[in-house]
Amino acid sequence: MELIEIDQVNKVYKKGKKQANIDISFSIREGEILGLLGPNGAGKSTLIKQIVGLLAPTSGEVRYAGVNVLKQAKKVASQFGYYAQEPHALGALTAREALLFTGILRGMAKKEAEKQTMELLERFGMAELAGRPLKKLSGGQKRMVGIGTTIIGDSRVLVLDEPTNELDPLNRRLVWDIIVERNRQGATILLVTHNVLEAERVVDRVAFINYGRLLEIDSVPHLKQKVDGRLKLELTAVEGEAGNLKKRLEEWGDIQQTAENRLRLLIDKNRAGTMLDWMVHANDLPIDEYAMLPPNLEDVYLYIDSQKEKAVGYAIREEKVGSFIG
Repeated sequence: MELIEIDQVNKVYKKGKKQANIDISFSIREGEILGLLGPNGAGKSTLIKQIVGLLAPTSGEVRYAGVNVLKQAKKVASQFGYYAQEPHALGALTAREALLFTGILRGMAKKEAEKQTMELLERFGMAELAGRPLKKLSGGQKRMVGIGTTIIGDSRVLVLDEPTNELDPLNRRLVWDIIVERNRQGATILLVTHNVLEAERVVDRVAFINYGRLLEIDSVPHLKQKVDGRLKLELTAVEGEAGNLKKRLEEWGDIQQTAENRLRLLIDKNRAGTMLDWMVHANDLPIDEYAMLPPNLEDVYLYIDSQKEKAVGYAIREEKVGSFIG
């Protein structure tokens, strides 16, 4: 079932001089996790503000359960949990108050809101900070409280804009675990993130946006199949020998230097076995270590953006649309 429909959405700022979204159309299915990916300024944040009803499209519409979100603001507010990139707006409240009041505003009974509040604080390792004002918490602690205000109340839809930014590895993993749990409990989730490799583990489908336009939307396996039939060989060269190693491997495929002593070779699957056999028996190759890997979502991201840049980016520049914001 299509729960949210984005239909020919355009968003223009400053009397048509800045276009954030251009003719974007896609649907979000009930019960899925959809990843929304794209570089800074691609138009992602502007789009999700329209999805949750905080911005009106210049043209087109966003529908929730078949009805324009702008015509059902109270319903959307009660059934959507939205985590924004902007700093927390509840700085004068304590961590406990921010969670508790949010739960009550979403229609929870006070007793249940108090129960969920303390469960979340304990899970975040912040129970002892329950009475501390948000303005006196660290950036990471504020973000965790923000995640809590998004998920409290068992919202039907969660919209998360860069939820793991500035979090340490343990809290990032905790946030991903919570996202998966809430999805298994029935929540539909729209996830904006730059942590592409982490997102790959949880998303059902991915939508790529750049230049204000939707470039691609599909499942991760299908995108990988479409993108490239080659395998990826990651190599670490002996110190100071990356240039020499790169020359030795150029005949086998597309190779690039990704760091001072690291190389990435994309090789046709039909040649991979022969190449590996040659590499193993070529004792003079300056290689410390190597690994053959299938393409991941980061490779898909980079490939789609590079392939669409000429078709979309060039046309946009020629049309003199102006700079994009998102």
